[in-house]
Amino acid sequence: MSLPRDREEDFRINVLNLIQDQIRVVLDGYRSLLDMLENFLNGEKPKKLEELYEKILKNDERAKEMNRLIEKEISNVGALLTSRENFIRLTSEIDRIADITEGAAFRLLNLSRMKTKLGKDVRRNFMELGNAVLSTLISMREALLATTLNSSSLMEKIKETEDNEKKADEIYRALDLDILKSNLQIGQLLLCREVAEMIEDISDRAERVSDILRALAVAIA
Repeated sequence: MSLPRDREEDFRINVLNLIQDQIRVVLDGYRSLLDMLENFLNGEKPKKLEELYEKILKNDERAKEMNRLIEKEISNVGALLTSRENFIRLTSEIDRIADITEGAAFRLLNLSRMKTKLGKDVRRNFMELGNAVLSTLISMREALLATTLNSSSLMEKIKETEDNEKKADEIYRALDLDILKSNLQIGQLLLCREVAEMIEDISDRAERVSDILRALAVAIA
């Protein structure tokens, strides 16, 4: 017969496995956003970006379904799961990344329809920002995977996530200044700044996820 502690561990692992699936879906959505950004910067026609946007919309809905499934599982387990509030915060932050991804994609599509042309420095920094945020998300995902391993591995991945977020923040600041110094029309300039800010915000969310993982590790130790 399983002891209560054994049952709790089973519940915890089951929820974490579901959240790992959620992160995989969200990461796929962000990679589509990165493809969309690259196509936009390379001057692809709006039709190509529309195809990628539709893919991101479907991904966002799938992420929502995953979030609902996880919340239902946590609710069913109830008080048997220690730190259930942290698990709810964890899945909510990950779901928010999918929301931001969709919002950034919508703005990119409209920038493409407005025939926006960006300078060389802005294009370079935009892609550097996108790739830096991808590195932050990957580190975050590896931190989650490490929650079932030893704590030193988890803390290493959390630190890696934090370091990648700092790099993304530095690139974002340079990019924002470049956008402000550009000759874009006011509408295009505002949209470009929003896209850059939203992409950078994704790395902030990834860092928040790593903070929640740290709190969970302490609670279940």
